[in-house]
Amino acid sequence: MYILNHLFIINFFVLYVLSEDILLPSLILHNQSYSLSTRSLYLCHLHQLNNDEELFLQGYNILNQGNTDYVHHLLVYECSITEKLSYSGLCGMYNARFMPESVYRHCQTRIIIAWAQGGLLKYNYPTSTGLKMTRYTQLLLEVHFESSIIFDHPIGIHLRFFPRKKLPQYEIGVLTLGTLAKSPLFLPPTLDTIRFPTYCFNDCLKYFLQNNRTMNVFSILVHAHRRAIRIILQEKNNHRLIDRNPFEFHRQETIHFNRPYPQIDSTNELSLLCYYSTKTDILQGIQGGHDSNGEMCQAFLYYYPKIELFPLCLSLPIYKNKHLLNNKQNWTITQSISMKFELESNFNHLSMCGDNIYINNTNQTILRTKIYQRIFQDIQQYPYLYIHMPFSFITILLCLSFIFILYCYSIAKKNLHSFVRDDTL
Repeated sequence: MYILNHLFIINFFVLYVLSEDILLPSLILHNQSYSLSTRSLYLCHLHQLNNDEELFLQGYNILNQGNTDYVHHLLVYECSITEKLSYSGLCGMYNARFMPESVYRHCQTRIIIAWAQGGLLKYNYPTSTGLKMTRYTQLLLEVHFESSIIFDHPIGIHLRFFPRKKLPQYEIGVLTLGTLAKSPLFLPPTLDTIRFPTYCFNDCLKYFLQNNRTMNVFSILVHAHRRAIRIILQEKNNHRLIDRNPFEFHRQETIHFNRPYPQIDSTNELSLLCYYSTKTDILQGIQGGHDSNGEMCQAFLYYYPKIELFPLCLSLPIYKNKHLLNNKQNWTITQSISMKFELESNFNHLSMCGDNIYINNTNQTILRTKIYQRIFQDIQQYPYLYIHMPFSFITILLCLSFIFILYCYSIAKKNLHSFVRDDTL
C-alpha cells in the first residue's frame, strides 16, 4: 500500500503518515521531550500530490480520533511554486528559522482549507463546485497544538476528490481577510471591550473584480483567540454578512449560507471588526501573535468562481504612538482608557491585497499596497470600563454604604423630632 511506504520520522519524533489520491497527511505525534510550557506548538508537513492530471476537491474530513481538543487550528496551504520541496517539522512565526527558506516563502500564503477548534469534522462543498489541484500541486499542512497538549494524538485531513472524468462547473477560491498574525494589534488591559477593525478596501475589489466579476460566498470562518468576544463582517453599506455574538474560542464553526449566496462585486468594501475584552488582564496588555495567549483577527471566505492571484485582502493599522504599545510599564486604568480611545480613533491603514508571490527570487511580491484612511464614527471617548475588584472589597463597600444610610436616617429622624418639638424653622 502506498501510504505504508511514506512514513517520515523527523528530528523531534513526529511521525507523519502520508497518503495519495484522497488523503493528505495524517499526523501521529509522539514527542515527550518537547516542552510547551511557554508557547503553543506549530507542526507542518509538506505533501506532493502524485497525480498525473488535474483533480478537484469535493470535500474533506478532519482526522482526529477524538483528539481535536488539543488542536487550536488546522490549515492547508497551496505552495506557489512548481519546484518540488520537502519539509516536515516546526513552523509558524516563532519557528521560521527552522524551516527551509523556500518552504517559508512559497508555502505559507495561500490558505485553501481552514479549520479551528469546535468546527465541523466533515464538510462537503456546494454541488457543482470544487477546489482545483493541478498535477504539480504541493500542499503544506499546518497544525497548531495548544500548550496543554498531551502527546501521541493523531491529527490530519482526509481529502475527497471528484472522479477523474467528472469536473465541477465552478472552481472554488478562498480569500483571507483581516490582518497578519504578527501585526501591530495591541489590547490595553482592564477593558471590558475594545474594537479592532480591518478592511478589504474597495480599490482592491474593484481591481480584481473588474469586468463585472462576482464572488458567490457560500461559507465563512472567522478566527480569533481567547479574548475575542464578538466578530462582525460587513459590507460598505453596513450590511452584515455575519455577526458572531458572542464569539466563543472553543466553538469556531464555519458559517454556511443557503442559496442564493451572498455576492461580492467591485462596488463592495468589506470591514472585519473584532471586539475583545481584557477585563481579566490587570497589569499587562495583549499583543498580536500566533499563540492562543496572543490575539488575531481573520476571516476566510469560501466562494466561487475563483479569482486568480487574489488569496489575500488584508490591512494593517498605522498607529501614531506605536512605541507605547508594549508592556515595559505596568498599565494603569487611566492609561488603558486613553490608549483605547487612541487605538479606536486611528484612521491610517495599510492595505495589502493580491498574492504574496515572490518575483524572480527577490524580496518583492505582487501584493498591491496602499495607505487608506478609514474610521468608525460610533466611538465614545469615555467607554464603559471594567475595573477588577475582589469580592471581599465589594462586600466591605456594601456594608459601609448600609452603615452610612443608617447614620443619615438617624440624623434626619433626630432633626425632624427637634423641629416638631420646637415648632420653628
